[in-house]
Amino acid sequence: MPPIPVYHRPLSLTHLYNGQQDLPALLPRAGPGSSVESSPSATANGISASDLILEAEEHWNVSARSILAAWGLTAAGATIIILLYSLARPRWKLIYLPRIKIRKPSRTPKEKAEEKHMLAEMDENERKKYLERKERNKPDYYPEGKNNAGQWIARAPKSEKGFFGWLTPTLGEVAIECKSAMPKFLFSMWTGRSKNTDEKATTEPGSGVFEQDLKLLHMLGLDAMVYLLFLRLLKYLFSAMSVLAGLLAITNYYLNTQTTYGSMSTISPSGSEDDMTKRDSPSSSSSETSSNNTSIIDNPQLLTAANVTSNGLLVHISFEWIATMTIIVFVLKASAHHLKLVQEWTHLNYNEVSFKTLMITNLSLRQNKAKSLVTVADAKREIKSLVLGSERGKIDASVWFAMHNMNPLHEKIETFKKKHFNWAIKAVAMETFHGRGEGVFYDSCTGRVCGRSKSASSRVDGALKEKLEIEELQDRIRQGQVDVRHKDLSGTITSAFVTVPSAKQAREILKNVKDDMKRAGYHIQRAPRSHNVLWKNLEKDVKSRHSHAIIGKFALVVICFVNTIPLMIVTVLANLDTAIDHWPTLAKLEESSEIWKAIFTVLAGVLPATISAMFSYVLPYIMRRLSRWSGALTRGQLDKAVIRQLFIFQLVSNFIVFSLLGVVYETYLTISEDVGKESWSTIYASLGDVPAKVTRAYISESLYWLSWYPIRSVVACLQLLQIPRLILKTPQLLMIKTPHDLAEVAQPENFEYAIEYSHVLFAMVVGLMYAPLAPIVVICAAIYFWTLYIIHNNQLKFVFDSKETDGKCWKILVNRVLIATVFMQMFMVLNQPLAATLKTQSAVMAVGAGVPIGIIFLFKMYLRRHYHPDGEVFSQYIDKYEDDDIGHGEWAPEYEHELLREDWMPKIKTVKNAKLMSVATREFPQLKELLRVGGKADGDKSRGLMTKKRRNRVREKG
Repeated sequence: MPPIPVYHRPLSLTHLYNGQQDLPALLPRAGPGSSVESSPSATANGISASDLILEAEEHWNVSARSILAAWGLTAAGATIIILLYSLARPRWKLIYLPRIKIRKPSRTPKEKAEEKHMLAEMDENERKKYLERKERNKPDYYPEGKNNAGQWIARAPKSEKGFFGWLTPTLGEVAIECKSAMPKFLFSMWTGRSKNTDEKATTEPGSGVFEQDLKLLHMLGLDAMVYLLFLRLLKYLFSAMSVLAGLLAITNYYLNTQTTYGSMSTISPSGSEDDMTKRDSPSSSSSETSSNNTSIIDNPQLLTAANVTSNGLLVHISFEWIATMTIIVFVLKASAHHLKLVQEWTHLNYNEVSFKTLMITNLSLRQNKAKSLVTVADAKREIKSLVLGSERGKIDASVWFAMHNMNPLHEKIETFKKKHFNWAIKAVAMETFHGRGEGVFYDSCTGRVCGRSKSASSRVDGALKEKLEIEELQDRIRQGQVDVRHKDLSGTITSAFVTVPSAKQAREILKNVKDDMKRAGYHIQRAPRSHNVLWKNLEKDVKSRHSHAIIGKFALVVICFVNTIPLMIVTVLANLDTAIDHWPTLAKLEESSEIWKAIFTVLAGVLPATISAMFSYVLPYIMRRLSRWSGALTRGQLDKAVIRQLFIFQLVSNFIVFSLLGVVYETYLTISEDVGKESWSTIYASLGDVPAKVTRAYISESLYWLSWYPIRSVVACLQLLQIPRLILKTPQLLMIKTPHDLAEVAQPENFEYAIEYSHVLFAMVVGLMYAPLAPIVVICAAIYFWTLYIIHNNQLKFVFDSKETDGKCWKILVNRVLIATVFMQMFMVLNQPLAATLKTQSAVMAVGAGVPIGIIFLFKMYLRRHYHPDGEVFSQYIDKYEDDDIGHGEWAPEYEHELLREDWMPKIKTVKNAKLMSVATREFPQLKELLRVGGKADGDKSRGLMTKKRRNRVREKG
């Protein structure tokens, strides 16, 4: 077993627990100027708190050789992973191309055999031309065809051939991005060799970044596009900052080795004040420093600002200003680009019911005869007046709120999907694909023992019967929603959905009434898609949701506190030798044989990382469940809540608990000892050392983060291999018998945007916070973001699906970037400028380091006013498609519960081949009715329009 790497070295606390007789030797001797050691609160059972803090700080120390080794292993591992993925990708398309597999039409074994026989009869040239023509004639995306007017559907792009073909689209997109960012004169110089060709290339439509993103928007949706846009922002932001960071690192080396503003001594996190005084002294000559080590390998802090003081920090303050302006420029450009994408997304969904609907929550309407609120029609009229006001008679609007218990319908639909429908389709597929009689199978082991089996025909009939019962129940609920004039209002209405004829009208109404509704205590927003609404939470009243939210926040604090327990377990397991020494049974067991020694060694090396990874994996899902219980109304709110909570937890646990706790504790002991002995002016002057201690604590940790980024990069690369998915899908892959089984296995998993955002944001915070004082961290962060972009760009196109939430996370992401920038600026203020202010009252450098904080706040106000989907820029945009839509008929559609939608049937085609489908429908006539999606089989568009007109008349009478 190789030794544990330096950056994973366990805390060595063995000498603190060697025996009670050694405790007096551990007590620190009180020096003439030492107050901490003489304080009774500084020790516990003879163990000095400063010793514990020192041991904890030593955990962060990482040598430069370990960092280089980590990056070298990362490069080698990433290369191996990419080669393995490129080799396995074309062979195992079910695992590595599931989005294409469920959308691309399949072929029967007979068709594949015919093509194989035809290729065998061709010579080499004909075969090559045939395959090239076949590849060239493939559509750009699957499924083929156009979207329904104003309604978006997800598509999958075609996969490129070749060993590294999966990298080709991403590299092409990066090339377009670089050309767009390149100044025109440089681009003309670069492409000036073939003028005529380049003129065609530059004038060719669809070659810009926006056109490229528009294609991705049509295929992947706004959620995926926002995620890729955010990764693009970070990769180019940190790439630009890396150039400046490289120059700053060279400057730090020069200041530390050639000037009196720096020092070549290695300062530990708990460096003494004598070291600082010696550094600050201008009398230290270059002859003294030349004897110190100038090797970066032996002393990597030469590239940081750990030893830079006085006017040498002006360089770092200048870098802070440049970095702040760079962040503002990049965020501004990305926000403008995002606003255009949101506008185009509105184009794609102008006929989507949710875009025409407003959701009102925090209502409390119950039967009240004094206010003429008796029937359901009265409640709908009241909600219309609340939202539309004086425009109620001019704008047609439909109101929907839950009046029935949906649990019975939900249970029947789930049973139908998982049991009756699934078994019927499997039986038909077996009969069609393998021949008559193969579709007879047993429901369970009990059925097999008792000999109870069903034929494919009986299963189809049973599934159709269940489907008709579900549709009958849905019709009764829908009818109850329409005929409401004489239906008494029962219970309390806590939320409602108001739908108007067009999305533009909905947006204008929202802008006009949002502030008034907020002052009245209501909350109004554009309605999410029905599958994104958490209906159980929506039915709760305001008080219930508020109490759940308070309890949820308390539970979240408890969970985050409990999550520190695994850290203690990890520490004990990492120091397993110490535990064995104090447990005689384990000590005897270890000494009994070499096998037990090997077992304990493996446990000490594997268990700490395993336990830490398990709790890190489980925590986001616990937070998501807790947010759902706390009263979140939509999936978009769940995503934003998880992003906020994980961001705060990671920030507090990594940068406050582990970094500042020791500094705060030492400062408290010093002050408590000096109170009553020293004057307040002396105590205040001693506080000037606190910023220096904080700076040393943070900069010493920068070496740890240099080794943290390669680990995260390897984890990102491992996502390409899809090892967990491969393990979980192996039993199903071995049991595939029909195209239906194939479709079940090929179901893509949902991409967890909230969890991935939390990882990306934390890596971004680390990179920005250390940018001025440890610039090499910025370069490592840039490499990580480029790796993540390349991998997730491929995964979102070919592997993962998602439940579209219409890109609700952009605002919270930009806010986190600005918060991280403010942390970087506060970190600079905490550095030597603040120490100089507290000691000498010279505030010029501290003010210079703090002014960018105000610039960020002003920039935030500017973004809030101009670059927000509800802001004035977006409101001035006129959607011509919406205007055309109004001209076709000014009736408002109905916003329906997810269980009442006409497309509630499974959306994945279980039999995608036309020939198989025709054979199946000929053998089983009832199958066509079972697979029907939408209204009744004998219904048509005119009947649907008549139904909507009848609903309008009922609403007018009500």
